[in-house]
Amino acid sequence: MRSTIAELVSEVISSRQGRAQLSAHGWIQGMPIVIAQSGESVNDVMSLVAAHQPPVLVATLDPENNDLWFLYVSIGSTALKTVDPLEPRTTIAQLYKAALGSSFLTFRIAQMPTSSMVHAIEPQQVQHHTGYPPISTSAAGSR
Repeated sequence: MRSTIAELVSEVISSRQGRAQLSAHGWIQGMPIVIAQSGESVNDVMSLVAAHQPPVLVATLDPENNDLWFLYVSIGSTALKTVDPLEPRTTIAQLYKAALGSSFLTFRIAQMPTSSMVHAIEPQQVQHHTGYPPISTSAAGSR
């Protein structure tokens, strides 16, 4: 059974508008997408990210209004300044909110010796119409 997040990601990737929005932020066809619950720890999510060939997109839902959130994540870069690790209980939602205020955010988890980079893509409002394509996607802030 597919999760709601996976279904919404599929709808965004299936729409021309959704692909264009993600492509504007570095997504390319075939890039891995890691599905995460908003309350999952960054440490756990980055373990999944590391299992793929980064960079990857991390997708989660805004716990308050169910907008779809995407994070473009590149891990383990020796070119970045090594920063202090995040608190172990930092959630993926907290990382998204922190990254939303900047172009790129440098962060590190304790298990990694090098820093990583994250870019938050604007929240996506996805109209889920099972069986009725095409869908309407838009950045949540552009109403």
